[in-house]
Amino acid sequence: MEGDDNIKKIMGTLLFKETGRLYSEKVIDYGTNPRNCGTLDRPDGYAKVTGPCGDTVEIFLRVRKEKILDIRYTTDGCMTSHAAVSAATEMARGKLLRECLKINQSSILDHLGGLPDESQHCALLAAITLHKALRSFAVGKTRKA
Repeated sequence: MEGDDNIKKIMGTLLFKETGRLYSEKVIDYGTNPRNCGTLDRPDGYAKVTGPCGDTVEIFLRVRKEKILDIRYTTDGCMTSHAAVSAATEMARGKLLRECLKINQSSILDHLGGLPDESQHCALLAAITLHKALRSFAVGKTRKA
């Protein structure tokens, strides 16, 4: 395992040297070491959205006491898609639902230190999917009441 961590660190350094003009260190970190990647069984909120680029993002929420207790995602997208959705999930984890409504394309881009123009749609796709998952939770909660 320690050898794997060293290899990842070396690869990340090389990738940053090659793409540093395009991607921030944070984008490369989130894109190559995604947080919260995976699924949740029986989520409290769920959304699946395919963007105009063809990437599909799924977000799964576990909510307790109006807070995001756990959040997971899947995507079939590229490194920048992983970076954007991973960042959105990190920004949402542990937050009140109403705070998560403030997570949008702009705040994700700020969190990541920006993305090239041709990749900024990844942050929008992440934000839209998160908001749809929040809406899914709200609708399900209303139906149960």
